[in-house]
Amino acid sequence: MMQFKPEVRIVLLTEQLADVLRLATIWSLRSRVHVEVNSIDDTAPGRVTHSLHGYSLAVDLDTVGDKTTDTEELAEFLRRTLDPQFDVLWEMNHVHVEWDAHRPPLKAIAPS
Repeated sequence: MMQFKPEVRIVLLTEQLADVLRLATIWSLRSRVHVEVNSIDDTAPGRVTHSLHGYSLAVDLDTVGDKTTDTEELAEFLRRTLDPQFDVLWEMNHVHVEWDAHRPPLKAIAPS
């Protein structure tokens, strides 16, 4: 089962976000451990400015009960099953998943 914290907002349900939520739900059903969505499009205090939270391309997940082994297993499952363009970080108390986190900064190119 998947549950969302009350403050979690989804502005745009992107294909990438849907993939993460679908696979996290599959892991939850198989492991019988509930997954909690902590953050998607929010602007939480302390949020790093280069994060893709706010663009519906990043999500923070953890497990209900906050067992470290469950959260680590969720992170490993997502790392193995998601497209390689996803960055999956196990941050001990939650899993941060972001689409194409290693994009170069936007550059202005002079017209020719």
